[in-house]
Amino acid sequence: MGKILNLKEQNYKIPTNKLLKWLKLAFLIGIFYLLARQISGLKIDQALFKEILKTLSRNIGYFLGAIFLLFPNYFLELWKWQILTTHVETRNKKESLRDILKGLAVGLFTPYMLGDFFGRTASFQRKNRTYVAALNLFNSVCQTYSSIFFGSSAIFLWYLVSENGLKKILLFPSILMLSVSILGLLFVFKFSFSWEKLRKIKVLRPYLKKELTELDLSNMLRFKILSLSISRTIIFNLQFVLFYYSFGLVLKPALYFIGINLILLVKTVGGGLNIFGDLTLREFVSVNFFGLYKVDESLVLVATFTVWFINIFIPVLGSLFFQPKS
Repeated sequence: MGKILNLKEQNYKIPTNKLLKWLKLAFLIGIFYLLARQISGLKIDQALFKEILKTLSRNIGYFLGAIFLLFPNYFLELWKWQILTTHVETRNKKESLRDILKGLAVGLFTPYMLGDFFGRTASFQRKNRTYVAALNLFNSVCQTYSSIFFGSSAIFLWYLVSENGLKKILLFPSILMLSVSILGLLFVFKFSFSWEKLRKIKVLRPYLKKELTELDLSNMLRFKILSLSISRTIIFNLQFVLFYYSFGLVLKPALYFIGINLILLVKTVGGGLNIFGDLTLREFVSVNFFGLYKVDESLVLVATFTVWFINIFIPVLGSLFFQPKS
């Protein structure tokens, strides 16, 4: 009887493994297709390509420094994820990193990165997945607030340094965003998640078991996650500056700060359909803002694409081959 059961398990696993291999292959083809489409949209001719290589060779230190910032960026996200989930299930760093990369990969083709919630929770026990998804939601709230805070500061700074014509346009957005920033901070420290209220919705009721734990986070935990989220945004800023500088886009510090945080604000609050839509938003904002200050549009596109390629595409690609041992 034991041999028969074992045989059945083997027969079950073989097609499942094959299916996963085919899915990975299809996913790989898909992301490279979309990558090729994005690169073709950059419209890099031979003269521009040579100029970019020449500029990068002079600024190679800045370029390598920007790439290096990928590691502290994901280290902070890993730290946040472990702080949030350590009381749910015991997980080592490699397993937590797998959750993050899997969420990033699954979110690639899903509307508004919803796949991130599925990817991050998939390896948790079934009974804990809904609660972990709620924790991930709080994590997203903190990272979104960080982008709103820096974006609000950027708009206010833009108002201060701009000429009279632009000042009139920026006055109301500055006041509005600063108000949103203050209210957003209150929301972060008051954010809660009630399963009881959700159970009142008939469609969701079958999926919400009575034993689900309410999301109750201490103020200290909220402060830690928010602080790490702000630290990530600071790293994003440094990374953008180094990439832009390495491509020969030398600007005043105030313009760097304004342009970069407008990009982060719009892509976070606007929310592309997926990370490729996310890239399109980044490109749109970067070209239109820096274009006001007579910056080469082609170089802005290439530099913004490079930030996305290093921070998103490379980790997504790595997630296909990353299999940590428990």
